[in-house]
Amino acid sequence: MPSSNFQSVLAADVGGTHARLGWVELPFDPSQAPRLLNHKRYRCADFNGLEFILQRFLADCHGSADAIAIACAGLRVGDRVISPNLPWALDLTALQTVAGELPLSISNDFEALARASRWLPSNARTLLCGKECGPGESRPILVLGPGTGLGAAIRVRVSAHHEHVIATEAGHAGYAPADQDEVALLAHLQGIHGHVATEALLSGPGLLRIYGAVCAMQQQAPKAHSPEAVSALAASGDDDCAMRAVRMFWDALGNVVGNLVLQTGCFGGVILAGGVLPNIDFGRAQSDFATRITAKGSMQPAMENVPIYQIEHGELAIVGAAMAFANRQ
Repeated sequence: MPSSNFQSVLAADVGGTHARLGWVELPFDPSQAPRLLNHKRYRCADFNGLEFILQRFLADCHGSADAIAIACAGLRVGDRVISPNLPWALDLTALQTVAGELPLSISNDFEALARASRWLPSNARTLLCGKECGPGESRPILVLGPGTGLGAAIRVRVSAHHEHVIATEAGHAGYAPADQDEVALLAHLQGIHGHVATEALLSGPGLLRIYGAVCAMQQQAPKAHSPEAVSALAASGDDDCAMRAVRMFWDALGNVVGNLVLQTGCFGGVILAGGVLPNIDFGRAQSDFATRITAKGSMQPAMENVPIYQIEHGELAIVGAAMAFANRQ
């Protein structure tokens, strides 16, 4: 597999629910796109650690690697990476044992997604609002996504073929309400949890929390007990609380997107990813999502030009994990 033109990287994108692994051909020439070969998806909860998923993948998809690259959410503490959204911590010593003498790279999952998004074709993204940007856009771009948590990273163009990516923990910043309904929602959740992080609302579990809070405030018994069930109830139109929860999710997301653009200077655009949005896309048109992004006082004219895209990123972060490894060499 390895040749003089590229490195072969066993790359993994580890999310709170699934781990996606694949073989990536990573060209030495940065003007050429990486290539994803065999890839598979595994449920994290079915294994006792990532090292066991790596071993399963190597048994399922034989290959020869020059390096192992892992992208995951979480904070590195000593030889472990701890994430509140994973069923286990990443044990770097155990992972290095699997890697043997191969280089082992660990990067943030949304750093990886941001790196790989440069190779995303224009027909693989949907413009939700704002004005389309050209291929030569040089201003910073925000990549943001609600999944098991809320990931975010900033992509800054340095030259034609080089970019700098900044991983963030924006999902753990405190949630800021924008209207009286959200003030009431925040007060309700603070009474239960104390600190309410942004990802406590803008995530799959967050949708369920919003729904539960709406039911409690309207003195209704909840009919759904999972994010998927909330989405299905809202889509059916048979549950007012579920429909309201989905609208509030989109409203809150719009407010957070607009705030982050201003706070980070990402006027080059926003790419929305993550596994939650495709399941509740039906609710965006009934929400104030676009208005919440642009309603920023004197900055409204500038905000109206910021393109907001949605993608289904699939295996994109696997490629990004390999790209993050190359960036660290």
